[in-house]
Amino acid sequence: MAFTWMDLAAIALTVVCIIILRSSVTRSKPPLPPGPTRWPVVGNLFSLPESGNMFDAFTEWSNQYGDVTFAQILNQSIVIINSYEAALELLEHRSILYSQRPRMVMANELVGWEPCLATMPYGTNHRRMRKIIHEGTSPKAMETLRPAQEREALKFVQRLLDTPGDLHQHIRQTAGATLIKLVYGYEIETRHDYFLDLAEKAVDMFSVVTTPGSFMVDTFPWLKILPWAPFKTKAKEWQKLVTRLLEEPAGYTRQCMEKGKFEPCLLAGWLERAGEQGAEKDEMLIKWAATTIYSAGIDTTVSSVSFFFAHMVHHPDIQAAAQAEIDRVVGTQRLPTYSDRESLPYVEALFKEVLRWHPAAPFGIPHQLDSDQDDVYKGMRIPRGSLIIPNIRAMTRNPNVYHDPDGFTPERFLNDDGIAESDPGAFVFGFGRRRCPGIHIAHSSVWLSIALTLAVYDITPYVGADGTPELPTLGYSRTTISQPEPFKCTIKLRSMATKKLVEDSVIIN
Repeated sequence: MAFTWMDLAAIALTVVCIIILRSSVTRSKPPLPPGPTRWPVVGNLFSLPESGNMFDAFTEWSNQYGDVTFAQILNQSIVIINSYEAALELLEHRSILYSQRPRMVMANELVGWEPCLATMPYGTNHRRMRKIIHEGTSPKAMETLRPAQEREALKFVQRLLDTPGDLHQHIRQTAGATLIKLVYGYEIETRHDYFLDLAEKAVDMFSVVTTPGSFMVDTFPWLKILPWAPFKTKAKEWQKLVTRLLEEPAGYTRQCMEKGKFEPCLLAGWLERAGEQGAEKDEMLIKWAATTIYSAGIDTTVSSVSFFFAHMVHHPDIQAAAQAEIDRVVGTQRLPTYSDRESLPYVEALFKEVLRWHPAAPFGIPHQLDSDQDDVYKGMRIPRGSLIIPNIRAMTRNPNVYHDPDGFTPERFLNDDGIAESDPGAFVFGFGRRRCPGIHIAHSSVWLSIALTLAVYDITPYVGADGTPELPTLGYSRTTISQPEPFKCTIKLRSMATKKLVEDSVIIN
């Protein structure tokens, strides 16, 4: 079919009109937040750092573009929130719009984490599970479980007494043992306990599958129809692991309940109440609530306690100040307990600084703007469907909020001069309806490990074969739950009297 010059002119005019119309519509909208230059089709795909890790890119962009940063990977809009002020407004005050999770093909659809509170879509089941966990782990509810939690913390310092060189194994064992005791009533006696190994494999896998950019299928969902894709083989293997984590520890608790021989624990209490209320149909939801606490709490606790040890190697003066407070307040005739927490302000400040200096989940898990229209924040447009990344690490390193943010300074949280800096506990465990409801377990477990360790041990640099002290690098992994790079340190008893205190306390408990 031949076109006349009039046809071509009409087509050209139509194209020009469409371009002008689109341009005018775009101009009528508020501008997007600042961000790196986007290329047609691919967006910022080639703006990622050489490491290829999105977390490195988010950190770099936050330093360049301010409180709110916009990026685009292919057709997916990404908004990175770098200040607590912006996170408070969007994720807390507008939580009705920002509580959804994005589609997580690998983690949820292929591996099976969707019923987990941390990754499940926002809705009725999310609200019900959150209520179950909150009621079971509130400060008042935790009072009945506190003795078991303190007992596991005492076992931790006992293990350090026996094999101080196995620090990292002891931290992981204690985190897992504490949670499985509180959640399922099961007591771990050995390092290579079956349930502990199961949980460690599952939480390591969870951290990988929820890290943005780890699997192409999350960017291109159609890839999941490919029958022989390597990631599908791995997903099937991991799916079996998730099923075992859900069913096997819960099966132990159920058997103990049927025999009438079980210790107080969260799962038993929830199942008993469900039976009394005729809500047996909620058993699967309850089992997933237990799995959520058990799986989500291990690595976050390990991260914080590990960084505490690394910082004590770097800061013997801070360590000595905290030990002096414990000696003055608690004395040397007993070990600190959780009831001493309010009387130990410097230890509390040290605990807060550990949380601030490197949050266990530096970027949380992405939220999504769940709306049929764009949102606007301070004159900047947030496109509907955008991934919302809370850059928690940037918030804890904000120089407008924290003096010398890269330094490790517990004194920033003491208000001797009437000005204490913001408590990071308000946001390092998430925001709004996605904030971790088991925060009280995590806080108290980390605090107990810190307080008891300081009361009993001196933490000093590891000395190599050549006599040179080695300091931890303080580097960290780029995963959803971030761990410090491996390091060594020397752990010594402060005195023989503290050794006897540990041994006597473990026997009594």
